[in-house]
Amino acid sequence: MRGKRLGSVAADHPLLFVVGSTLAWLVLLTVFTGIASSALQSPFGGTTTVTLGHLAAIACVLSLTRRLGWLEASGIARAGRWPVWLIAMGSLVYFASASLYSFYGAVAFDFSSLVRSSAARVAVLRNLTVASSEEILFRGLVLHALVRAWGNTRRGLVGGVVLTSLLFSVLHLTQVFTHGVSPTAAVFLTLQTCIISIWWGALVWWGGTIWPAVMLHFAVNSVVAVQGLSTSIAEPAVSGYIGILWFSVPLGAVGIGLLAPR
Repeated sequence: MRGKRLGSVAADHPLLFVVGSTLAWLVLLTVFTGIASSALQSPFGGTTTVTLGHLAAIACVLSLTRRLGWLEASGIARAGRWPVWLIAMGSLVYFASASLYSFYGAVAFDFSSLVRSSAARVAVLRNLTVASSEEILFRGLVLHALVRAWGNTRRGLVGGVVLTSLLFSVLHLTQVFTHGVSPTAAVFLTLQTCIISIWWGALVWWGGTIWPAVMLHFAVNSVVAVQGLSTSIAEPAVSGYIGILWFSVPLGAVGIGLLAPR
């Protein structure tokens, strides 16, 4: 019965449902991270506590999605068609290269650091957990709720993908406080995240699975984080966010083009 009531809220009041789900996820993530920090006597923002917090948040979102009966329809329980993986891999090469060039001034990645550096492996683990948690919520639960309520039309699809992307990207403004990003850089980061998220959302709808989006989110963030362990970011730092914003535009445009009813 509870699942039916939640499904009714999602259908009748989709905006209330997605905002409420996002806020609940943020609260649970904060609480679980705090519990892990206290239990392990580790820093609140440390890799271990953040990873455990996101794992617990993933479990909660999966439980809610299962209760609603949306695991398969949302793309969480689907592997997807091979063409979407092929397209995703092509966009990964493009966007990872663009990200390295924007932030470090060269398209180069030190793969050996993944073997010899424990910090690199820790960064990869953290990014895998964070990307999975965020994509299961936003490109899984939230996007499906909006498209389900607004209809499988071009207007409904574009509206659902764009709103999901806006909601997800706005959260990145908090990096001013959590990661010491300048307010100007945070604005460009938010704009860029919104545009690339449109691409991820389009892939999820077109391919019928969230996992290519998880792969792209995780891999690009990991490449940038790992390279940053051995290479200084190009100055001024805000130029990196501006550069990757412009590199994101073609993918966002192609994503909008994909959003035509099947």
